[in-house]
Amino acid sequence: MEKILVSFFILFTSLTFAQTNIVVSIAPEKTFVEKIAKDRVAVTVMVETGSSPHSYEPKASQMIAISKADIYLSIGVGFEDVWLERFKSQNPELSFVNISDNVQKNKILEHQHEDGKREDEHNHKGLDPHTWTSPTNVAIMAQNIYTALVKLEPKNGSFYKANLDTFLKEIEETDKDIKKILHAMKPNSKFMVFHPSWGYFAKAYNLEQVAVEVEGKSPKPQEMITVIKEAKEEKVKVIFTQPEFSDKSAQIISKETGVRVKKISPLSPEWSQNLINMAKEIAEN
Repeated sequence: MEKILVSFFILFTSLTFAQTNIVVSIAPEKTFVEKIAKDRVAVTVMVETGSSPHSYEPKASQMIAISKADIYLSIGVGFEDVWLERFKSQNPELSFVNISDNVQKNKILEHQHEDGKREDEHNHKGLDPHTWTSPTNVAIMAQNIYTALVKLEPKNGSFYKANLDTFLKEIEETDKDIKKILHAMKPNSKFMVFHPSWGYFAKAYNLEQVAVEVEGKSPKPQEMITVIKEAKEEKVKVIFTQPEFSDKSAQIISKETGVRVKKISPLSPEWSQNLINMAKEIAEN
């Protein structure tokens, strides 16, 4: 009899506290989801820290997670165009929600250097997918995540709402901190990046990102000369690269100009501190 009671208790506990299985595309999304759902969900990230969405292919363990997932929260990054349909075939019952819905998407253009030859649009259908680099956009995404969670689990609505409100306050404080850090910057001040991942951040704080590399492609020799000249004329102090991409070209520019190379990834799960660190580096520039 005692064994039966113990077995029943274990079964009851597992049913009562069963987690909802959620799959997301990138690490910042996991942070956003857990801010609202806490430990009531189990989140699997497809593009893990240090990996690039541009060369992504899922692992076997991730495909298993897809097969067990209740919902996939997409965000509009490039690999989703190919893989979401495949994920759907892996799990026909899987529902999909794009948390970047209602976010105003920007076209992404390379900065036009002095030679006027670099004005090509980025991939991703001409739209910048790095929407989460703006606190305003993160607030919209938080609302979308909350709505998706409540639809999935109405009984937890009040719990999710309380956490959403707390998260929105955190987002607001992050925005205030960044504005304080950048308060002395002149409008349209430029900062140099290799991969154009910071367009929404730049727009949010009236800055301009000067993109050297697109889709991980290094500039050609003549373009490199132009970039070095521009870095000197603009008195650039730092070039931002990402751990997911090679910084070989950045090191060449650094050697020729004396600018420092700073690696900072928009894919960091520490979304708030990451944006604040970015602002500090630009302000120091």
